[in-house]
Amino acid sequence: MNAKSAATSRWYQALAEAQAALTAHALATVVTVAGSAPRGAGSKMLITPDTLHDSLGGGRLEQLVVERAREGLAQGQSGCLLEEIALGQHAQQCCGGHVQVLIELYPALAPRLALFGAGHVGQAIVTLLAPLGWQIDWRDSRAEQLTAATTPAGCEGRVERQAFNILTDLPRAKAAPASESLPVMAGSHVLVLTHDHVEDQALIAVLAARDDLASLGLIGSSSKWARFRQRLSGDLAEHEIARVRCPIGVPGIPGKRPEEIAIGVVAELLQIEALQIEARRSDGAAVNSPDKATGHGASPQGTSARGTSARGASLDSHGLTRKGARQLRAHFAPDAMHQTETTQKAE
Repeated sequence: MNAKSAATSRWYQALAEAQAALTAHALATVVTVAGSAPRGAGSKMLITPDTLHDSLGGGRLEQLVVERAREGLAQGQSGCLLEEIALGQHAQQCCGGHVQVLIELYPALAPRLALFGAGHVGQAIVTLLAPLGWQIDWRDSRAEQLTAATTPAGCEGRVERQAFNILTDLPRAKAAPASESLPVMAGSHVLVLTHDHVEDQALIAVLAARDDLASLGLIGSSSKWARFRQRLSGDLAEHEIARVRCPIGVPGIPGKRPEEIAIGVVAELLQIEALQIEARRSDGAAVNSPDKATGHGASPQGTSARGTSARGASLDSHGLTRKGARQLRAHFAPDAMHQTETTQKAE
């Protein structure tokens, strides 16, 4: 276990905190015990990507459960897994008992958007995305503009506002890299559409250098992006510049009204998020296929316990089928998204 895995609270406290924050977590419960085992039936442990809360008794048994839970969370899996572990054969523990552990997986419950810009298009994007369950970190250098912007009724808890000006609020010293102080969580989708092209360029220069973002989009025309590319080429590598989508939005939506632009931008974000979820699940299915599964023991039905994860044509009750994902890719080809200039412009 790494240093981040130190327990900080009881499992039930950590569970309440993780669910309130909509962060990824897994609840592991010992459901049956045969013979000698470190903990009895009913013992629980809360597992997040970085921390552990309470214990299943430590040792290799706990390590196997933690690895399996984090593997599922990293792949965006949800639902229940039943792991059967023979402590002597699979965990090399001398107590020699046999346990079944139920792992309940709760992936990050909502995609997150870091939105820079509280103008008309930004407000229209929030109006569309917040009711869909997205968590939105809304930033603007104009505190009064951000305060006056409206949030759809009932969605206030999903929108966090912060006045932020990259030109004045980030440290310039080399000892405090700007990317580490930028208020953007890892895994977030990011849209840059401020009222100021200077702010836009400064934000893109910092954000494009990060490799932990789900996506990065800049509002504007192809001519705006051509100018930005030229200016940024001296500070960013080509693969970093390639992370930026500009123009943003699905092609083919006419009109320049903020609501029309927002519809195209939100549609593109939903496509990107759906494809990324499908990719994670496909990776998980490959990892969990019979020829790659390590197998911690047979399930009561004689199949690998890993086989209880969602696989097959329908990946789970909420996900796309693989056929549907292929159709989505074919219809909204990434190249078409980049090459077609939509009717977007900076506010």
